[in-house]
Amino acid sequence: MIQHILQIFSFNKKRCITTFQVLLAGILFLAGIKMLNHLYWQEEDWERILFHNFYEQKENIDNIYLGSSHVFCALDPEILDQRNGKNNFNMATSGQSLMGSYYLLREADRHNKIEKVYLELYYTCSTGGQGDYRSKESVQISWRTTDYMKASLLKLDALLHMNPKEYYIDALMPFVRYREHLTEAAWIQDRIDHKRTGNYKNYIYVDGTIEYRDKGYYATAREFTNLLCARERNPKEMYLTKDAEDYLRKIIEYCRKKEIPIVLYSNPMYEIQPISTENYDNYVDGIRKIAAEYGIPYYDFNLAREEYLPIQNPGYFMDAGHLNTKGAEIYTDFFHQVVSAPPEENTEYFYQSYQEKLETAEPKVYGLYSYIMNEEEQQPSGTPDKNIKMVIAATQSDKIECQIFLTPVDEERYMLQDFSSDKEFSISPQEHGTCEVIWRNADDSLEIKNLEIQY
Repeated sequence: MIQHILQIFSFNKKRCITTFQVLLAGILFLAGIKMLNHLYWQEEDWERILFHNFYEQKENIDNIYLGSSHVFCALDPEILDQRNGKNNFNMATSGQSLMGSYYLLREADRHNKIEKVYLELYYTCSTGGQGDYRSKESVQISWRTTDYMKASLLKLDALLHMNPKEYYIDALMPFVRYREHLTEAAWIQDRIDHKRTGNYKNYIYVDGTIEYRDKGYYATAREFTNLLCARERNPKEMYLTKDAEDYLRKIIEYCRKKEIPIVLYSNPMYEIQPISTENYDNYVDGIRKIAAEYGIPYYDFNLAREEYLPIQNPGYFMDAGHLNTKGAEIYTDFFHQVVSAPPEENTEYFYQSYQEKLETAEPKVYGLYSYIMNEEEQQPSGTPDKNIKMVIAATQSDKIECQIFLTPVDEERYMLQDFSSDKEFSISPQEHGTCEVIWRNADDSLEIKNLEIQY
């Protein structure tokens, strides 16, 4: 009997030692990962502070705003708090895909009783290569979402769905992404120095004119001074990808299941950017069909009439796609006015299509956009080195005549084009300088205006 008891005791002792060894190994493994992350991981400061701020919220978050940087630059939660009397939070991350929005919605709903969801639909995140959620670009963007989510079964689900198998290790252990810096003492020291700063330790984001404010708001006084943008998508890509549509539907259906009202919307860009797509209505129409199918509102503020939303001023933007603080104050007020009213009361504020806006809004030149021409677009006669197409972005373009002067670096100014309805010209990738566009309304040729743009 005693021998039997001793055998049991010996067996249990071995089990306890084995269990202790496993736990110790696990603790050492996690400690090792934490140390290596500290040494090598170049964190995303914005998302790190955003998630800290989110998890530290003492008050229930009533309204959640999901999407990309177009959200955190455009909507001021403090203004919204004053207007609707709710706790509003921008759960927006740079380049956020609709897959990311889906998991962040579930995470927000897990920690709060969400009353309403506002989902922003910036076209770049849902079309072309970035709309392919298995592409390297999209996977790397997804880490901005999963890196800072608290450990949970939902985070595990997000990691497994947002990463192909070949990226599992990179997703789980961020320091692995920087393996090329393994022996670089300067890289390690730079990471350590940054993580010793007061701003890092106290979750403060200040970068020149940019400041993180509570509840996910990106405040900046920077203004859009050089009115040039590069086209982000080929016109043929201006459709929701299958991945984007699938996750848009998953978000809507999740809200429907949880009985949470949802509003779809697109924030305003400076006119150059939607013009540069050359096919913006295809994107809008795709979203409208899905919104109509589910009976939910969709507002595209790029279709807003200027008399109701006087936002098309470079002084209200930090670049072609993002509002600055002055623009956000104007836009947030109008946004609240629209989304707090029944959809049928808002029709007068918007054009029916972007094409209608281009054809009927006041004639105006907004700047230049550029893109790399394919072989079919290049002139057969001649200059294959000049494969950058420059296009003058304008409303009522057919009513505007332009004169174009170029001053390449270290060269004399010359007239490229006298007053003409032509709005396109080409340059080589190596050419840089100043372009002056002098324009007039063909119906009123006495009034002349001009823009100077660095290219």
